[in-house]
Amino acid sequence: MSSSVESVLSVPSNSTGEARINVSPYLLDCMAVMIVAGTWVTENTTLVSLGFLLAALLAVWATFSAKRLRQYILDIPQSKIASAAQGFVELQGKARFYGDRTTQGFTHGPPCVWHRFTIFGLVATLVKTGESELPFIISDDSGDCVVNASGAKIISSSRRAWFEGLTYYRTKFIRHGAQVYVIGELRTNGCDKSFYSPKTELSNVLRTWKEDSAWLLEEFDKDNNGELDFEEWEAARKRAEQIAIDKYEVKRKDHVETAIRKPSNGMPMLISDKSPAILARNFRYLGIFNLLVAAFCVIALFYGVVR
Repeated sequence: MSSSVESVLSVPSNSTGEARINVSPYLLDCMAVMIVAGTWVTENTTLVSLGFLLAALLAVWATFSAKRLRQYILDIPQSKIASAAQGFVELQGKARFYGDRTTQGFTHGPPCVWHRFTIFGLVATLVKTGESELPFIISDDSGDCVVNASGAKIISSSRRAWFEGLTYYRTKFIRHGAQVYVIGELRTNGCDKSFYSPKTELSNVLRTWKEDSAWLLEEFDKDNNGELDFEEWEAARKRAEQIAIDKYEVKRKDHVETAIRKPSNGMPMLISDKSPAILARNFRYLGIFNLLVAAFCVIALFYGVVR
């Protein structure tokens, strides 16, 4: 890889992600059209029939896929992050960086929480393709949720392309601060009970108090005899228990992290900076288009057989 490409990709924490081949959701349409175009110029009747049959099957599959995704969007009710039930949910909110990250993606261009890139060299030679794999946050007026985009179907409206010398860069991305729509499986991870429990906190509080014996006597030695009797010690223990419970609740809340990810049952995860209404409309049009392609292929197939 050239040094200019390396410089563009040199971003903190490898936020460009690992190289991978990304399949466009419209790939089936392109394949169907290419098959039709290829079979149109051949004189082999068998190849023509097989080509149109394969194109029709691809278009039918794409029709049902688009319909399923549209229904998927329409059927799932939107939830607030704080009140969302565990399991399959739809969330909407503002996208922002996870943790203390302040940048992600290429070294120049708008800040983004997710991006996919393709780099071409001379004569349209593919140099590298990949996408970011870092999580990001989605926030609404009720709280925050971590988005694990691994394995998700991501539809972004933002894109950018530019040349640097003889190298061509093309990216799709979701901007930092954009309104994001997410469907996936919600899970809340609580604190580790082996480290954060009321019993552990009580032991910590009592140990700290015992190390300051002068304060302990001043606070709980009611008869001023220089030692704590059973009742005085029980009073100290009860106060320590309440303090321990309060400290435990603070730590528990600080270590609870709500995250949305690709469902474990095989259902798709969908992430987009487009509104659900626009996505549903686009999938409806895509389904109609594929149905027309399938119908054309079937008519052409029967026409060829009759001829």
